[in-house]
Amino acid sequence: MLVAHSLLLAGCGTLLVEKERLDRLDRLTTVQDQRLELLASTQDEMLVALLESSRAVTEKLDEVTAQLAGVTGMQAEMLRQQQEWQEFVRSSRRRELADREKLEVMSPPPAQTPDSKQLVGAVEKVFLSPPGAVFSARIDTGATTSSLDVHEVERFERDGESWVRFTLSNPEDESRVTLERKVVRNARIIQAVTDEAERRPVVELGVTLGEKTQTAEFTLSDRRHLEHPVLIGRNILLDIMVVDVGRINIAPPRLPADFPGLADEGLAP
Repeated sequence: MLVAHSLLLAGCGTLLVEKERLDRLDRLTTVQDQRLELLASTQDEMLVALLESSRAVTEKLDEVTAQLAGVTGMQAEMLRQQQEWQEFVRSSRRRELADREKLEVMSPPPAQTPDSKQLVGAVEKVFLSPPGAVFSARIDTGATTSSLDVHEVERFERDGESWVRFTLSNPEDESRVTLERKVVRNARIIQAVTDEAERRPVVELGVTLGEKTQTAEFTLSDRRHLEHPVLIGRNILLDIMVVDVGRINIAPPRLPADFPGLADEGLAP
C-alpha cells in the first residue's frame, strides 16, 4: 500500500512538471506568434512606404521629363527665331547692296555751298541702318533731335541696360520690321494738347543724307498722322548742311562702303 501511494505521488509530480513545461511552451509560442505578427506588420508598413516612395520618385521623374520637354521646346523656338533673324539679316544685306548700287549709278553728286556745306531740300530721301532701307524725310531746322515713325514700342532690360523693341514699316515693300536698340536717353516731350510730359526713348541709327553719313540720335515717335515717316533735325544738319526750303530731293543718299552701323547689325560685307 505504501509503495502504491509513493508511485501515485511520483506520477502526480511528473504530471505537474510536464504541465509546467507545456505552459512554458505555450507562452513561448505566444511570444513567437506576437513577434511574427509584429514583423509582418513592420514588413507591410515598409512595403507601403516603399510603394509611396516609388510613386513619389515616379511623379518627380515625370515632372523632370515634362520640364526637359519644355526646355527642348524653348530651344527649338529660339533656334527658329535665330534662323528667322539670320534670314532677315541676309535679306537686309541684299537690299542694302542693291540700294547702294542703284544709288551710286542713278544719283548725281549733291550740291554744295561755297563753304563746302551740303545743300539739302525741305524733303529728302535718307538711308537708315538698321533696317537698311530708304525713307522719305522732312528736313526741319526747328527740331533739335531727329525722329522716326515706329509702333509697338516695348521697353526691356538687357545686361543691366535699358533697351527698346519696336516695329516700323519698310517703305520699299510695306513689310513690318522689328528692331531692338539700346536706349541712349529719354526725350521729354510736351504735347500742345496736354500739359503732361511724355518720355520717349531715343536710340542711335546710322543715317546717310546726300554724301553725309553719320550715326545720329532718333526719337521714337508715332508719326502715322504725318506725311513723312522720318524727321531730320539739327542734330544731323548742324555745321555740315544748309537747307533750301524751296527745293526737294536734291541730295539723294550716296552710301559709303564703310557705312556705320552695318557691322553691329551683321550687315557688313
